[in-house]
Amino acid sequence: MIGKSKKKDIVAVKQYVTDKKGHKVAAILDMNELSRIKELIEDLSDLKAIEDRISEVSEDYEAYSRKRKSRLHV
Repeated sequence: MIGKSKKKDIVAVKQYVTDKKGHKVAAILDMNELSRIKELIEDLSDLKAIEDRISEVSEDYEAYSRKRKSRLHV
């Protein structure tokens, strides 16, 4: 069975697929909506990575460069 979405949600669902008891078991999305959701997930992932990096201890570039160069000559 297929039922139409009646309320406005964060995700714009075109239709819901329901079982015999009327429980929603799947959602049908427009391809543009799916692309929008994928972009939002990527943005959230990027924000999480930035948040994780903020708490990292920073290192002076010159010190990092010296350390890196010394490892290359081993």
